[in-house]
Amino acid sequence: MAANSEHTPVDIVEYHNKIRNLKPVNGLTKRVDGDVFDEWKRLDVYCFTVGFLVESLRTNDEEYKKNHGNRPIKDVEIYNISKGKGFSARILRGIVVFVDSTSESDTYTTILKMPGTEAFEELTAEIGSSHVLSEEDVQTFAFFHKAEAEFYNLLASSLGIPYPKIYKVLPWTPTENQGIIHMEDITGKGVTTGFYPPVSMGQITEAVRYLAHMHKTVLTGDGNHQKLWKEKYNKNQLAFTSYAPITAEYDDFLKICKDRDYFEVVLGKYKKFGGSSEYIEYAYSRSWRDLNLEPVLVHGDFWGGNIMWKLDKNNEVTNEIVAFVDWQIMHEGSPMADLARLLANSAEGDVRRQAEEFIIDFYHDLLEKEMKEVGKPCPYTVDQLKEAYNYMFLTQVYGLVVFAKMSKDLFKSDTLRLREAKMDTMFLRCRHALEDLDRILSGSLKHVFERFGQ
Repeated sequence: MAANSEHTPVDIVEYHNKIRNLKPVNGLTKRVDGDVFDEWKRLDVYCFTVGFLVESLRTNDEEYKKNHGNRPIKDVEIYNISKGKGFSARILRGIVVFVDSTSESDTYTTILKMPGTEAFEELTAEIGSSHVLSEEDVQTFAFFHKAEAEFYNLLASSLGIPYPKIYKVLPWTPTENQGIIHMEDITGKGVTTGFYPPVSMGQITEAVRYLAHMHKTVLTGDGNHQKLWKEKYNKNQLAFTSYAPITAEYDDFLKICKDRDYFEVVLGKYKKFGGSSEYIEYAYSRSWRDLNLEPVLVHGDFWGGNIMWKLDKNNEVTNEIVAFVDWQIMHEGSPMADLARLLANSAEGDVRRQAEEFIIDFYHDLLEKEMKEVGKPCPYTVDQLKEAYNYMFLTQVYGLVVFAKMSKDLFKSDTLRLREAKMDTMFLRCRHALEDLDRILSGSLKHVFERFGQ
């Protein structure tokens, strides 16, 4: 999304009225004797109905068909579980209650991802941003959905990475028809961590193993495979450009942080840089080219909120990954983009710094080994990757500050003492990130600050 000031504001009332007035989508044909559910009940505020969802389950979900296909349905309860799960779609959980359910747990759950602007509008309101939704923003979100739909339909199965089962995907044309991605509910199999709890070193190295494998796959793919992603989603390199000015709105953060004297000085010094859409665009679309790096497929939003970690028999989080989700801003770009986002947003400062001492060499060794196995040389040097990492790390720091100021709400269910302790860890994570931003922009990438921050 480009800077909002250059674009046409959306008439929010008219826009949402058009969405609410879309014709209901049903299409139910697979009825079971004894069904008593309301097939025309809408899924939350959307045009899709319970009938649509039941048809998809009875047609596309093999697990559902095997275990519940002939059971009559009493109701389907719909819950919005979007909080903290991204900004380009709402996530709904459907709970199927059967006529013959023997207990409250004798149900079936499924997930619906509804592309739209609602989550983004809620986020900007929550952080007190002055950003006004534009027509161009809406089209950008539509492109996000197109990209994710094509990822699941065309790319996912070839990359050797875990992802949820997808049952049905429909395109989205804003105000004309609603898009949807219907997928399995993997909640019981694992958890995402978001900003808290932070990822461990073991989780970081496991994620990097998958990144190296995916990068090998796309770097060595034939021409037909590369056509599926190369230069196809370059618009998504700009996904965070309109978000950049929002990240420079840090006054509310200063009101709650406990080290205002430090934060006010350093955030002020780099405010122009931190809010620079031009730098975000350069980092994502040009920095790796200037370093002569071969592009890879970049997830784009690779952090703890989009990685589901497996739970063990005691419901404890492990280092094993169940699925990578939310591929809507995938694009070609830097091999260090996803790593930088994960470390900056989801690791504590000390863990991130410890990882930075070895993780790029670790990634390089993994990639080099996999490339050799298919008779190809590794296209990168460690020094190239370290510089590429710094460029991408710089894109993450001010965004981390924005979410830190939301930490009070993130931890609102905790007791006061626990909430304050968790908030302190978030503020320290921000300080460590800003210290490293200052170090990089005062040192090896001083020319970047002179170009984009002065």
